[in-house]
Formats: sequence, C-alpha cells, structure tokens
Amino acid sequence: MSNFDIIAINIYLIVLIINILKNKTIIQVYRFFKLIIFAMFIFAIAIAIEDNVSYLNLLLKGIPLLLVVGLVLEPEVAAIFKKLGIFGHGLFSETIEDVTKNEVLKSIEFMSQRNIGALITFEKNASLQEFVQTAYPIKTTLSNELLSTIFVPETPLHDGGVIIRGDQIICAGAYYPPTDRLDIPKQLGSRHRAAIGVSEISDALTIVVSEQTGNISVALDGYLDLDVDHETLVNYLETHLQGKS
Repeated sequence: MSNFDIIAINIYLIVLIINILKNKTIIQVYRFFKLIIFAMFIFAIAIAIEDNVSYLNLLLKGIPLLLVVGLVLEPEVAAIFKKLGIFGHGLFSETIEDVTKNEVLKSIEFMSQRNIGALITFEKNASLQEFVQTAYPIKTTLSNELLSTIFVPETPLHDGGVIIRGDQIICAGAYYPPTDRLDIPKQLGSRHRAAIGVSEISDALTIVVSEQTGNISVALDGYLDLDVDHETLVNYLETHLQGKS
C-alpha cells in the first residue's frame, strides 16, 4: 500500500466521522476538521507526485477522493464561485436553501443592529408540531421583511418564537419549555433559556437576538454558542440546515 493510499484512507475515515457527528459538533470543531481534510488532500497529491504514481492510478484514486473532499467543502467552494461571479450566469444558480439563508441573515443583521429581540427556530428531523399547534399559524414563504416585522416590539407576536420549516415560516408566537439548567448565566433572558430548552428536546437549531445588546447566539443540542459573528452564523446555517429546505 502506497503512502498516497494511506493518506486517502485516513481522509475517508475523517469524512465519515465528521458526517456522523455533523449535527452534534460545535461549528468551530467542524471547521477545524474541514481544514485538516483540505490540508491532507493537498499533502496526498504532493506525495503521489513525489512517489511517481502513474497518471492512470492517480486519476482512478484521486477523482473519488476529490469528489468526497469537494462535498465536505461545498459551502466554501460555493462561496468562492459566488465571489468570482459564477453564480447567476448559467453554471450555477441559487437554491431555495441559499435564498432562505440570505433572507434570514439580512433579517438577523437588521434586528441585531436595532436591538430587536428575536427567537428563530429551524425545524430539522424532529417534528416541532406540538409547538406549532399552540402558536399563530402563518405558513408562508420566508422573507427578510416578514421575519423582521414579526419581532418589532409591542406587536402581538414579538414575544414568542418563529418556527421555520424548509423555506416557510410555519408559525409565530411559539413558546418552548425553558431549560431548567442551573449553570446558565443570570444575564441571559427568557429567549435564551427557551432556545436552550427546545434544543434539549429536539434537534432544532435556534437563533436568538438579544434585545439588550443586539448580540446573536445559537442553541443546538443543549449547547448555547454566545455572541457569534457573521461568519460563524453563516457556517451554522450551512452546516446544520443543508438538505432541510
């Protein structure tokens, strides 16, 4: 077995592991593994060239490896294509997921800059129908304007949460059981506790905008990532919501 084969097998194993743990891995850890995979792929190609692996052998083993690495790094590759202006010119087009993600990001940025509190939950595999049934039904395509308007202070629905299923806002004014954990910082309010609570009983991803500070937090699998920046928020959406639209 050549050095190239050994590195390739290790890449496949790491890809398999991070896909198994994908929805349970902190985003920073997931991104670190992506960097490791990319570095190992480059190293594998360099080793193959140095060991004079035949072009045919390199193609037969390298193309499947390239496809696997490409799938793992798909969000980053897509971002590069968009910056190069390739998207929208026939080669690639925005998916429903892209449109939904961009609308959500615009809304969150708008609310964060104005300290408008928000609680936005993305339904994944586990159904949130029990919360939908007691909330105000909407069932319409998500848009930046609608999502932002729901959380404007003093409006009837601004205190509850919004549940998003695919590219639709299913309901507003949803209320979740707050976490009963005792290690939550006292400065965190009811929205943060509710976000952790729903993440403890489902695989949903919930975004919280603080009305005190405008800071953005993400709750997933009982874990609350406080004060995330724009890049981290984008990675959360791309990593945990792909294939859910």
